[in-house]
Amino acid sequence: MSAVRVQRVYPHPIERVWRALTSAERLAVWLMPNDFEPRVGHRFTLTTEPGPGFDGVVRCEVLELDEPRAMTWSWKGGPIDTRVSFELREVTGGTELTVVQTGFRGAKGWLIARMLKIGSRTLYGKNLPEELERMAQGAPPDAADPQPDAACMSPEQSVLRRLVAWLSPRS
Repeated sequence: MSAVRVQRVYPHPIERVWRALTSAERLAVWLMPNDFEPRVGHRFTLTTEPGPGFDGVVRCEVLELDEPRAMTWSWKGGPIDTRVSFELREVTGGTELTVVQTGFRGAKGWLIARMLKIGSRTLYGKNLPEELERMAQGAPPDAADPQPDAACMSPEQSVLRRLVAWLSPRS
């Protein structure tokens, strides 16, 4: 079974990073449009561009919530049925965020995990830090101009996306 793991330190207080992870408006800017609420049992969707074997909708549920330290979601979309956990820890100079997504199965799951790992560089290395900076400056969320998916896709992701399409059953 494959997993995607991201660990980053942001020069922001834990409360700000938590807000970026749990505000539907902020999530829409750095991750995907959504109807998220930080409440255990809340079912919500994240929406993005459809792809091979994927309608563009990720169906999630908040499974665990320990404000402002930890959160776990179910994450079901296309051929995957996974869990993603977010853990925050105060460190010198800011907040450490650890994100782990588990439950990828088989060859297709391995490929999808690789695609998500590559995409996580943009999400957690560019989009989230930019949103945290806007928050630090007191700027409101600007979901009218979310990060376009195409700009987030690297050449490696394009190749993997084609492989997933090739492996997907034909209807």
